[in-house]
This record gives sequence, structure tokens and C-alpha cells, in this order.
Amino acid sequence: MMKNIFYTMILACCTLLTTSCDDWLEVKPYDKISEGELLKSEEGYQKMLNGIYIDLNSEALYGKTLTVEMIEVMGGAYTIGNDNSVWGNYKDLSSYKYATEYWRGRLDQTWNKAYALILNCNKILETIDDNQHLFTGGSYYVVKGEALALRAMLHFDMLRLFGPVYSKDSDKKAIPYYTKQTNAPEPLLTAEEVAGHVAADLEEARTLLANDPVKTEGTLMSGAQDGTGNFMRYRALRLNYYAVEALLARVYLYMGDKKDAFKYASDVIKTADNGIFPFVDKSLVTGSPADPDRIFSSEVIFALTNTSRGTIYKNYYDPSRLPNYVFYMDNSLMSNIVYGGAATTGGYQDDYRYRANWIATGSNRYFYKYSDMVANGSIQNTMIPMVRLGEMFLIAAESQSDVLAKGVQYVNALRRNRGVANLQTLTPDLLKYEYIRELYGEGQLFYLYKRLNCDVITSANSSKNPKASDLIFVVPLPDSETENR
Repeated sequence: MMKNIFYTMILACCTLLTTSCDDWLEVKPYDKISEGELLKSEEGYQKMLNGIYIDLNSEALYGKTLTVEMIEVMGGAYTIGNDNSVWGNYKDLSSYKYATEYWRGRLDQTWNKAYALILNCNKILETIDDNQHLFTGGSYYVVKGEALALRAMLHFDMLRLFGPVYSKDSDKKAIPYYTKQTNAPEPLLTAEEVAGHVAADLEEARTLLANDPVKTEGTLMSGAQDGTGNFMRYRALRLNYYAVEALLARVYLYMGDKKDAFKYASDVIKTADNGIFPFVDKSLVTGSPADPDRIFSSEVIFALTNTSRGTIYKNYYDPSRLPNYVFYMDNSLMSNIVYGGAATTGGYQDDYRYRANWIATGSNRYFYKYSDMVANGSIQNTMIPMVRLGEMFLIAAESQSDVLAKGVQYVNALRRNRGVANLQTLTPDLLKYEYIRELYGEGQLFYLYKRLNCDVITSANSSKNPKASDLIFVVPLPDSETENR
């Protein structure tokens, strides 16, 4: 990776949000500004950091590949048909044929984009301490803390995608972890070593963000009215203090460290009671507002903001695309298991997640979580959820004890806020169904099955579900990585 790169950014944040965004996520139009110029001022550091957030929305990362599309196909979220003229390369992906030319190329793009952004994080981190004098207020701690958290998150997702199944092969080589700018490839570390670096970066980020305004003032999801800058606002659209804790809960559970996973998940859960990330109001979801809050935006601890979210819906979920492919859950799985079966599977069709996110058209139900891009451009209609409150309740349920059934109280607390009855007990299958209900379409299901090393749930007929194996869960490193070693 080249040290001296130039940035071409033609994005302006005020086209992302209709609210006054000023320096919250401001990247004024400018061409070919050298990194040296950017790193001579507090504003320059902020712009570089904001550029990383914006680039997370690229199609190779969370604008498509690692949220709604490739990773969800791998997680069995969608019914993929047999007609090549309709489904094309998705047929190969649903059979976990990663070695085809198309998917090798796609995986290569994801890897390269992730590590390019990691490089940009390191540009900030390598220079910021020597330039602390440039910063005012608490900006230094926020910029450094968020850069560390971004570096950790990107490495973690590359580990979850390309690394071994952690629960059985944590000592196997996985991916490199870059903590500095370098032209030479870093050595491949074991999965355990990578996870250790991820956790260490997040722990440091948490310390740096100890005075994050999200802790005392909430998410501040509106522009400043007093003429001051907005860099310290819109905290749900940044890796804020609680988002870092949520990532720590996710990481520690992946590592099998239930004690620390529970510690951080339960700390984030307290924010709902404190009104920082409260459960969504039923009226905003199941009532008849012009703009239903289908993503439960008040509960989203960290989201990207992407004005192309409506395009995501139209490209993948909109039933008007027929006879072209449309992504949706297997009908029998939805009606008999996930949102059916009542006491047997815990599914109820009055579940807010069902009523808000699935709409009947003909004989099928289609996924509407990312629809409703309206003219007023409200923030909730640009948000791509990255970490949400509901996942913390599920992590707490899974990690509170070695006896899974003891975690039912956390699942039931979540279910009460989804309008459905309590479970009497908690089993591995019931927990997986809750993860599906809560996180469908957000790019987390493949990682769930890989972490658990269990069959991928694609059908109500368990015999049709892909069986857990390294052929499914261990994605080969991209050609660009292996050829350079």
C-alpha cells in the first residue's frame, strides 16, 4: 500500500442530510489534496476521518456486499432459484462456490477496499499524537478513538469473512493486522492474535471516548442551532462510546469470552432505560404514519448514512422487479418457523419486525426494511444499521451463563418490545430465530452461523439446510493477497 496517496473526494455532506450538517460529516468538494495538507489542522483530520465513514458506504463494503447482498446470500437469508438467466452468479454463491471468476473478483474488491480504509485509519493514528496541539476541546480524543474503532471493525469483519471457524480453529492463520502504513505485506496472524488486536483497539477507543457527548447528551441527531460546528453531533452515525462497547460485546462473544461479552452488552442495554437508545415507539412502526420507522432508528447504536438506501431497496427487494430476481426469505421458513409456529418457534405475525418489514404482494411477502425513501429526506430513511440494541439483548442472553436457558429473560425483554409473548425457555434454535428476526438484511446471519459452527438456516425443511463445514465458512483469501506473499 502506497504511503503518499491523494484523495479525490467530490462529496458534500449536506447532500446526505437535509438538516444542517456543517462539519459533522463535511467533505467539501476538493480534488487531489495531499494527505500532508490534510494533516496540518484539526479540520483536516476531521475531514480524513469523515472520508472513511463515507467510504464505508461503497458497494464493495457496507453499501451492498457486507450488508444486504453477498454476505446475506451466504447467510441463507434469500431464496435463490435455479434459473441462470434470472439468478446468474448468485446461484454459485448460494452453493458457496467462492472460486468462480466473478466471486473471486468481488471478494478481492472487498478485501482491497477494507484494507485501503484501514490504511487511512493508520494515517490518522500515526500522526495524531504529535499533532495533539492542533485540536480544541475533546476533538483529539474523538478523532483518535473513532479511528481506532474503525480500524478494529474493518479488521474484525475481514476476520469473520476470511478467517477460520474461531470456535475450533482459533490457532490457524487468518489475516494480517495493519497498525502502520507500509508498502510491504504484514504477516498472517492467527485468528486469536487478530481478535486480540481488535479487542485491544476497541478497549483503547472506549477509554478515549470516555467523555463522548452521547453519554450525557444523547445522540444529538439534529444540527446545532447556535452556529457551533456539528462534528460532535449525530453520534448514532459515528462509532460513539456505546457503539464501541457494542462492538466489544460482539467481538468477545465471537472469541468465546462470555464474561466480557455480557459485561459490555449489559452496559449498552442500560442505555435503553436511560433514554439514549430507547426502544422504538410502537406507533412509529405499526401505526399509519406517512413514513414508518422500519429500521427502529432510535435503537440503532451505530449506522451509516446513505442517500442511496432507496436504490438498495429497488435493486434487491422491490417486487416490481419481477421477473428479475428479488431477494426474500423462503416462504415456508417465514410462515412456519420465523414468524409462525407460535409457542413452538416463538414466531408471531403480530411481531413488529414482521408487520413493519414484510408486506404481502400476491402469494409472497417482500422485505421492506430499506424502502420509504421520501422527499423530506429524514435521517432515519438514510440509515444503514451497523449495530443495534436488539443484538445486545441477544448477546446478553447467550453470554450470561453456561446454561443458555437462563438467558431467556433477555430474549423476553426484547420480545416484549416487539409486541410478542414471552418464551418459556431458550434453546439454541429459538435463539437463532430471534437473531433472524432482529438482524435480517443487515449482514450478520452468516457470521452467526460461522461463530456457532452450525447449519445455515435457509428452509423450514432442515434437511435442505447447508451443513456446517469449512467449505462454507472459510472463504479463501483473495488472489491479490496470496499472490503478494
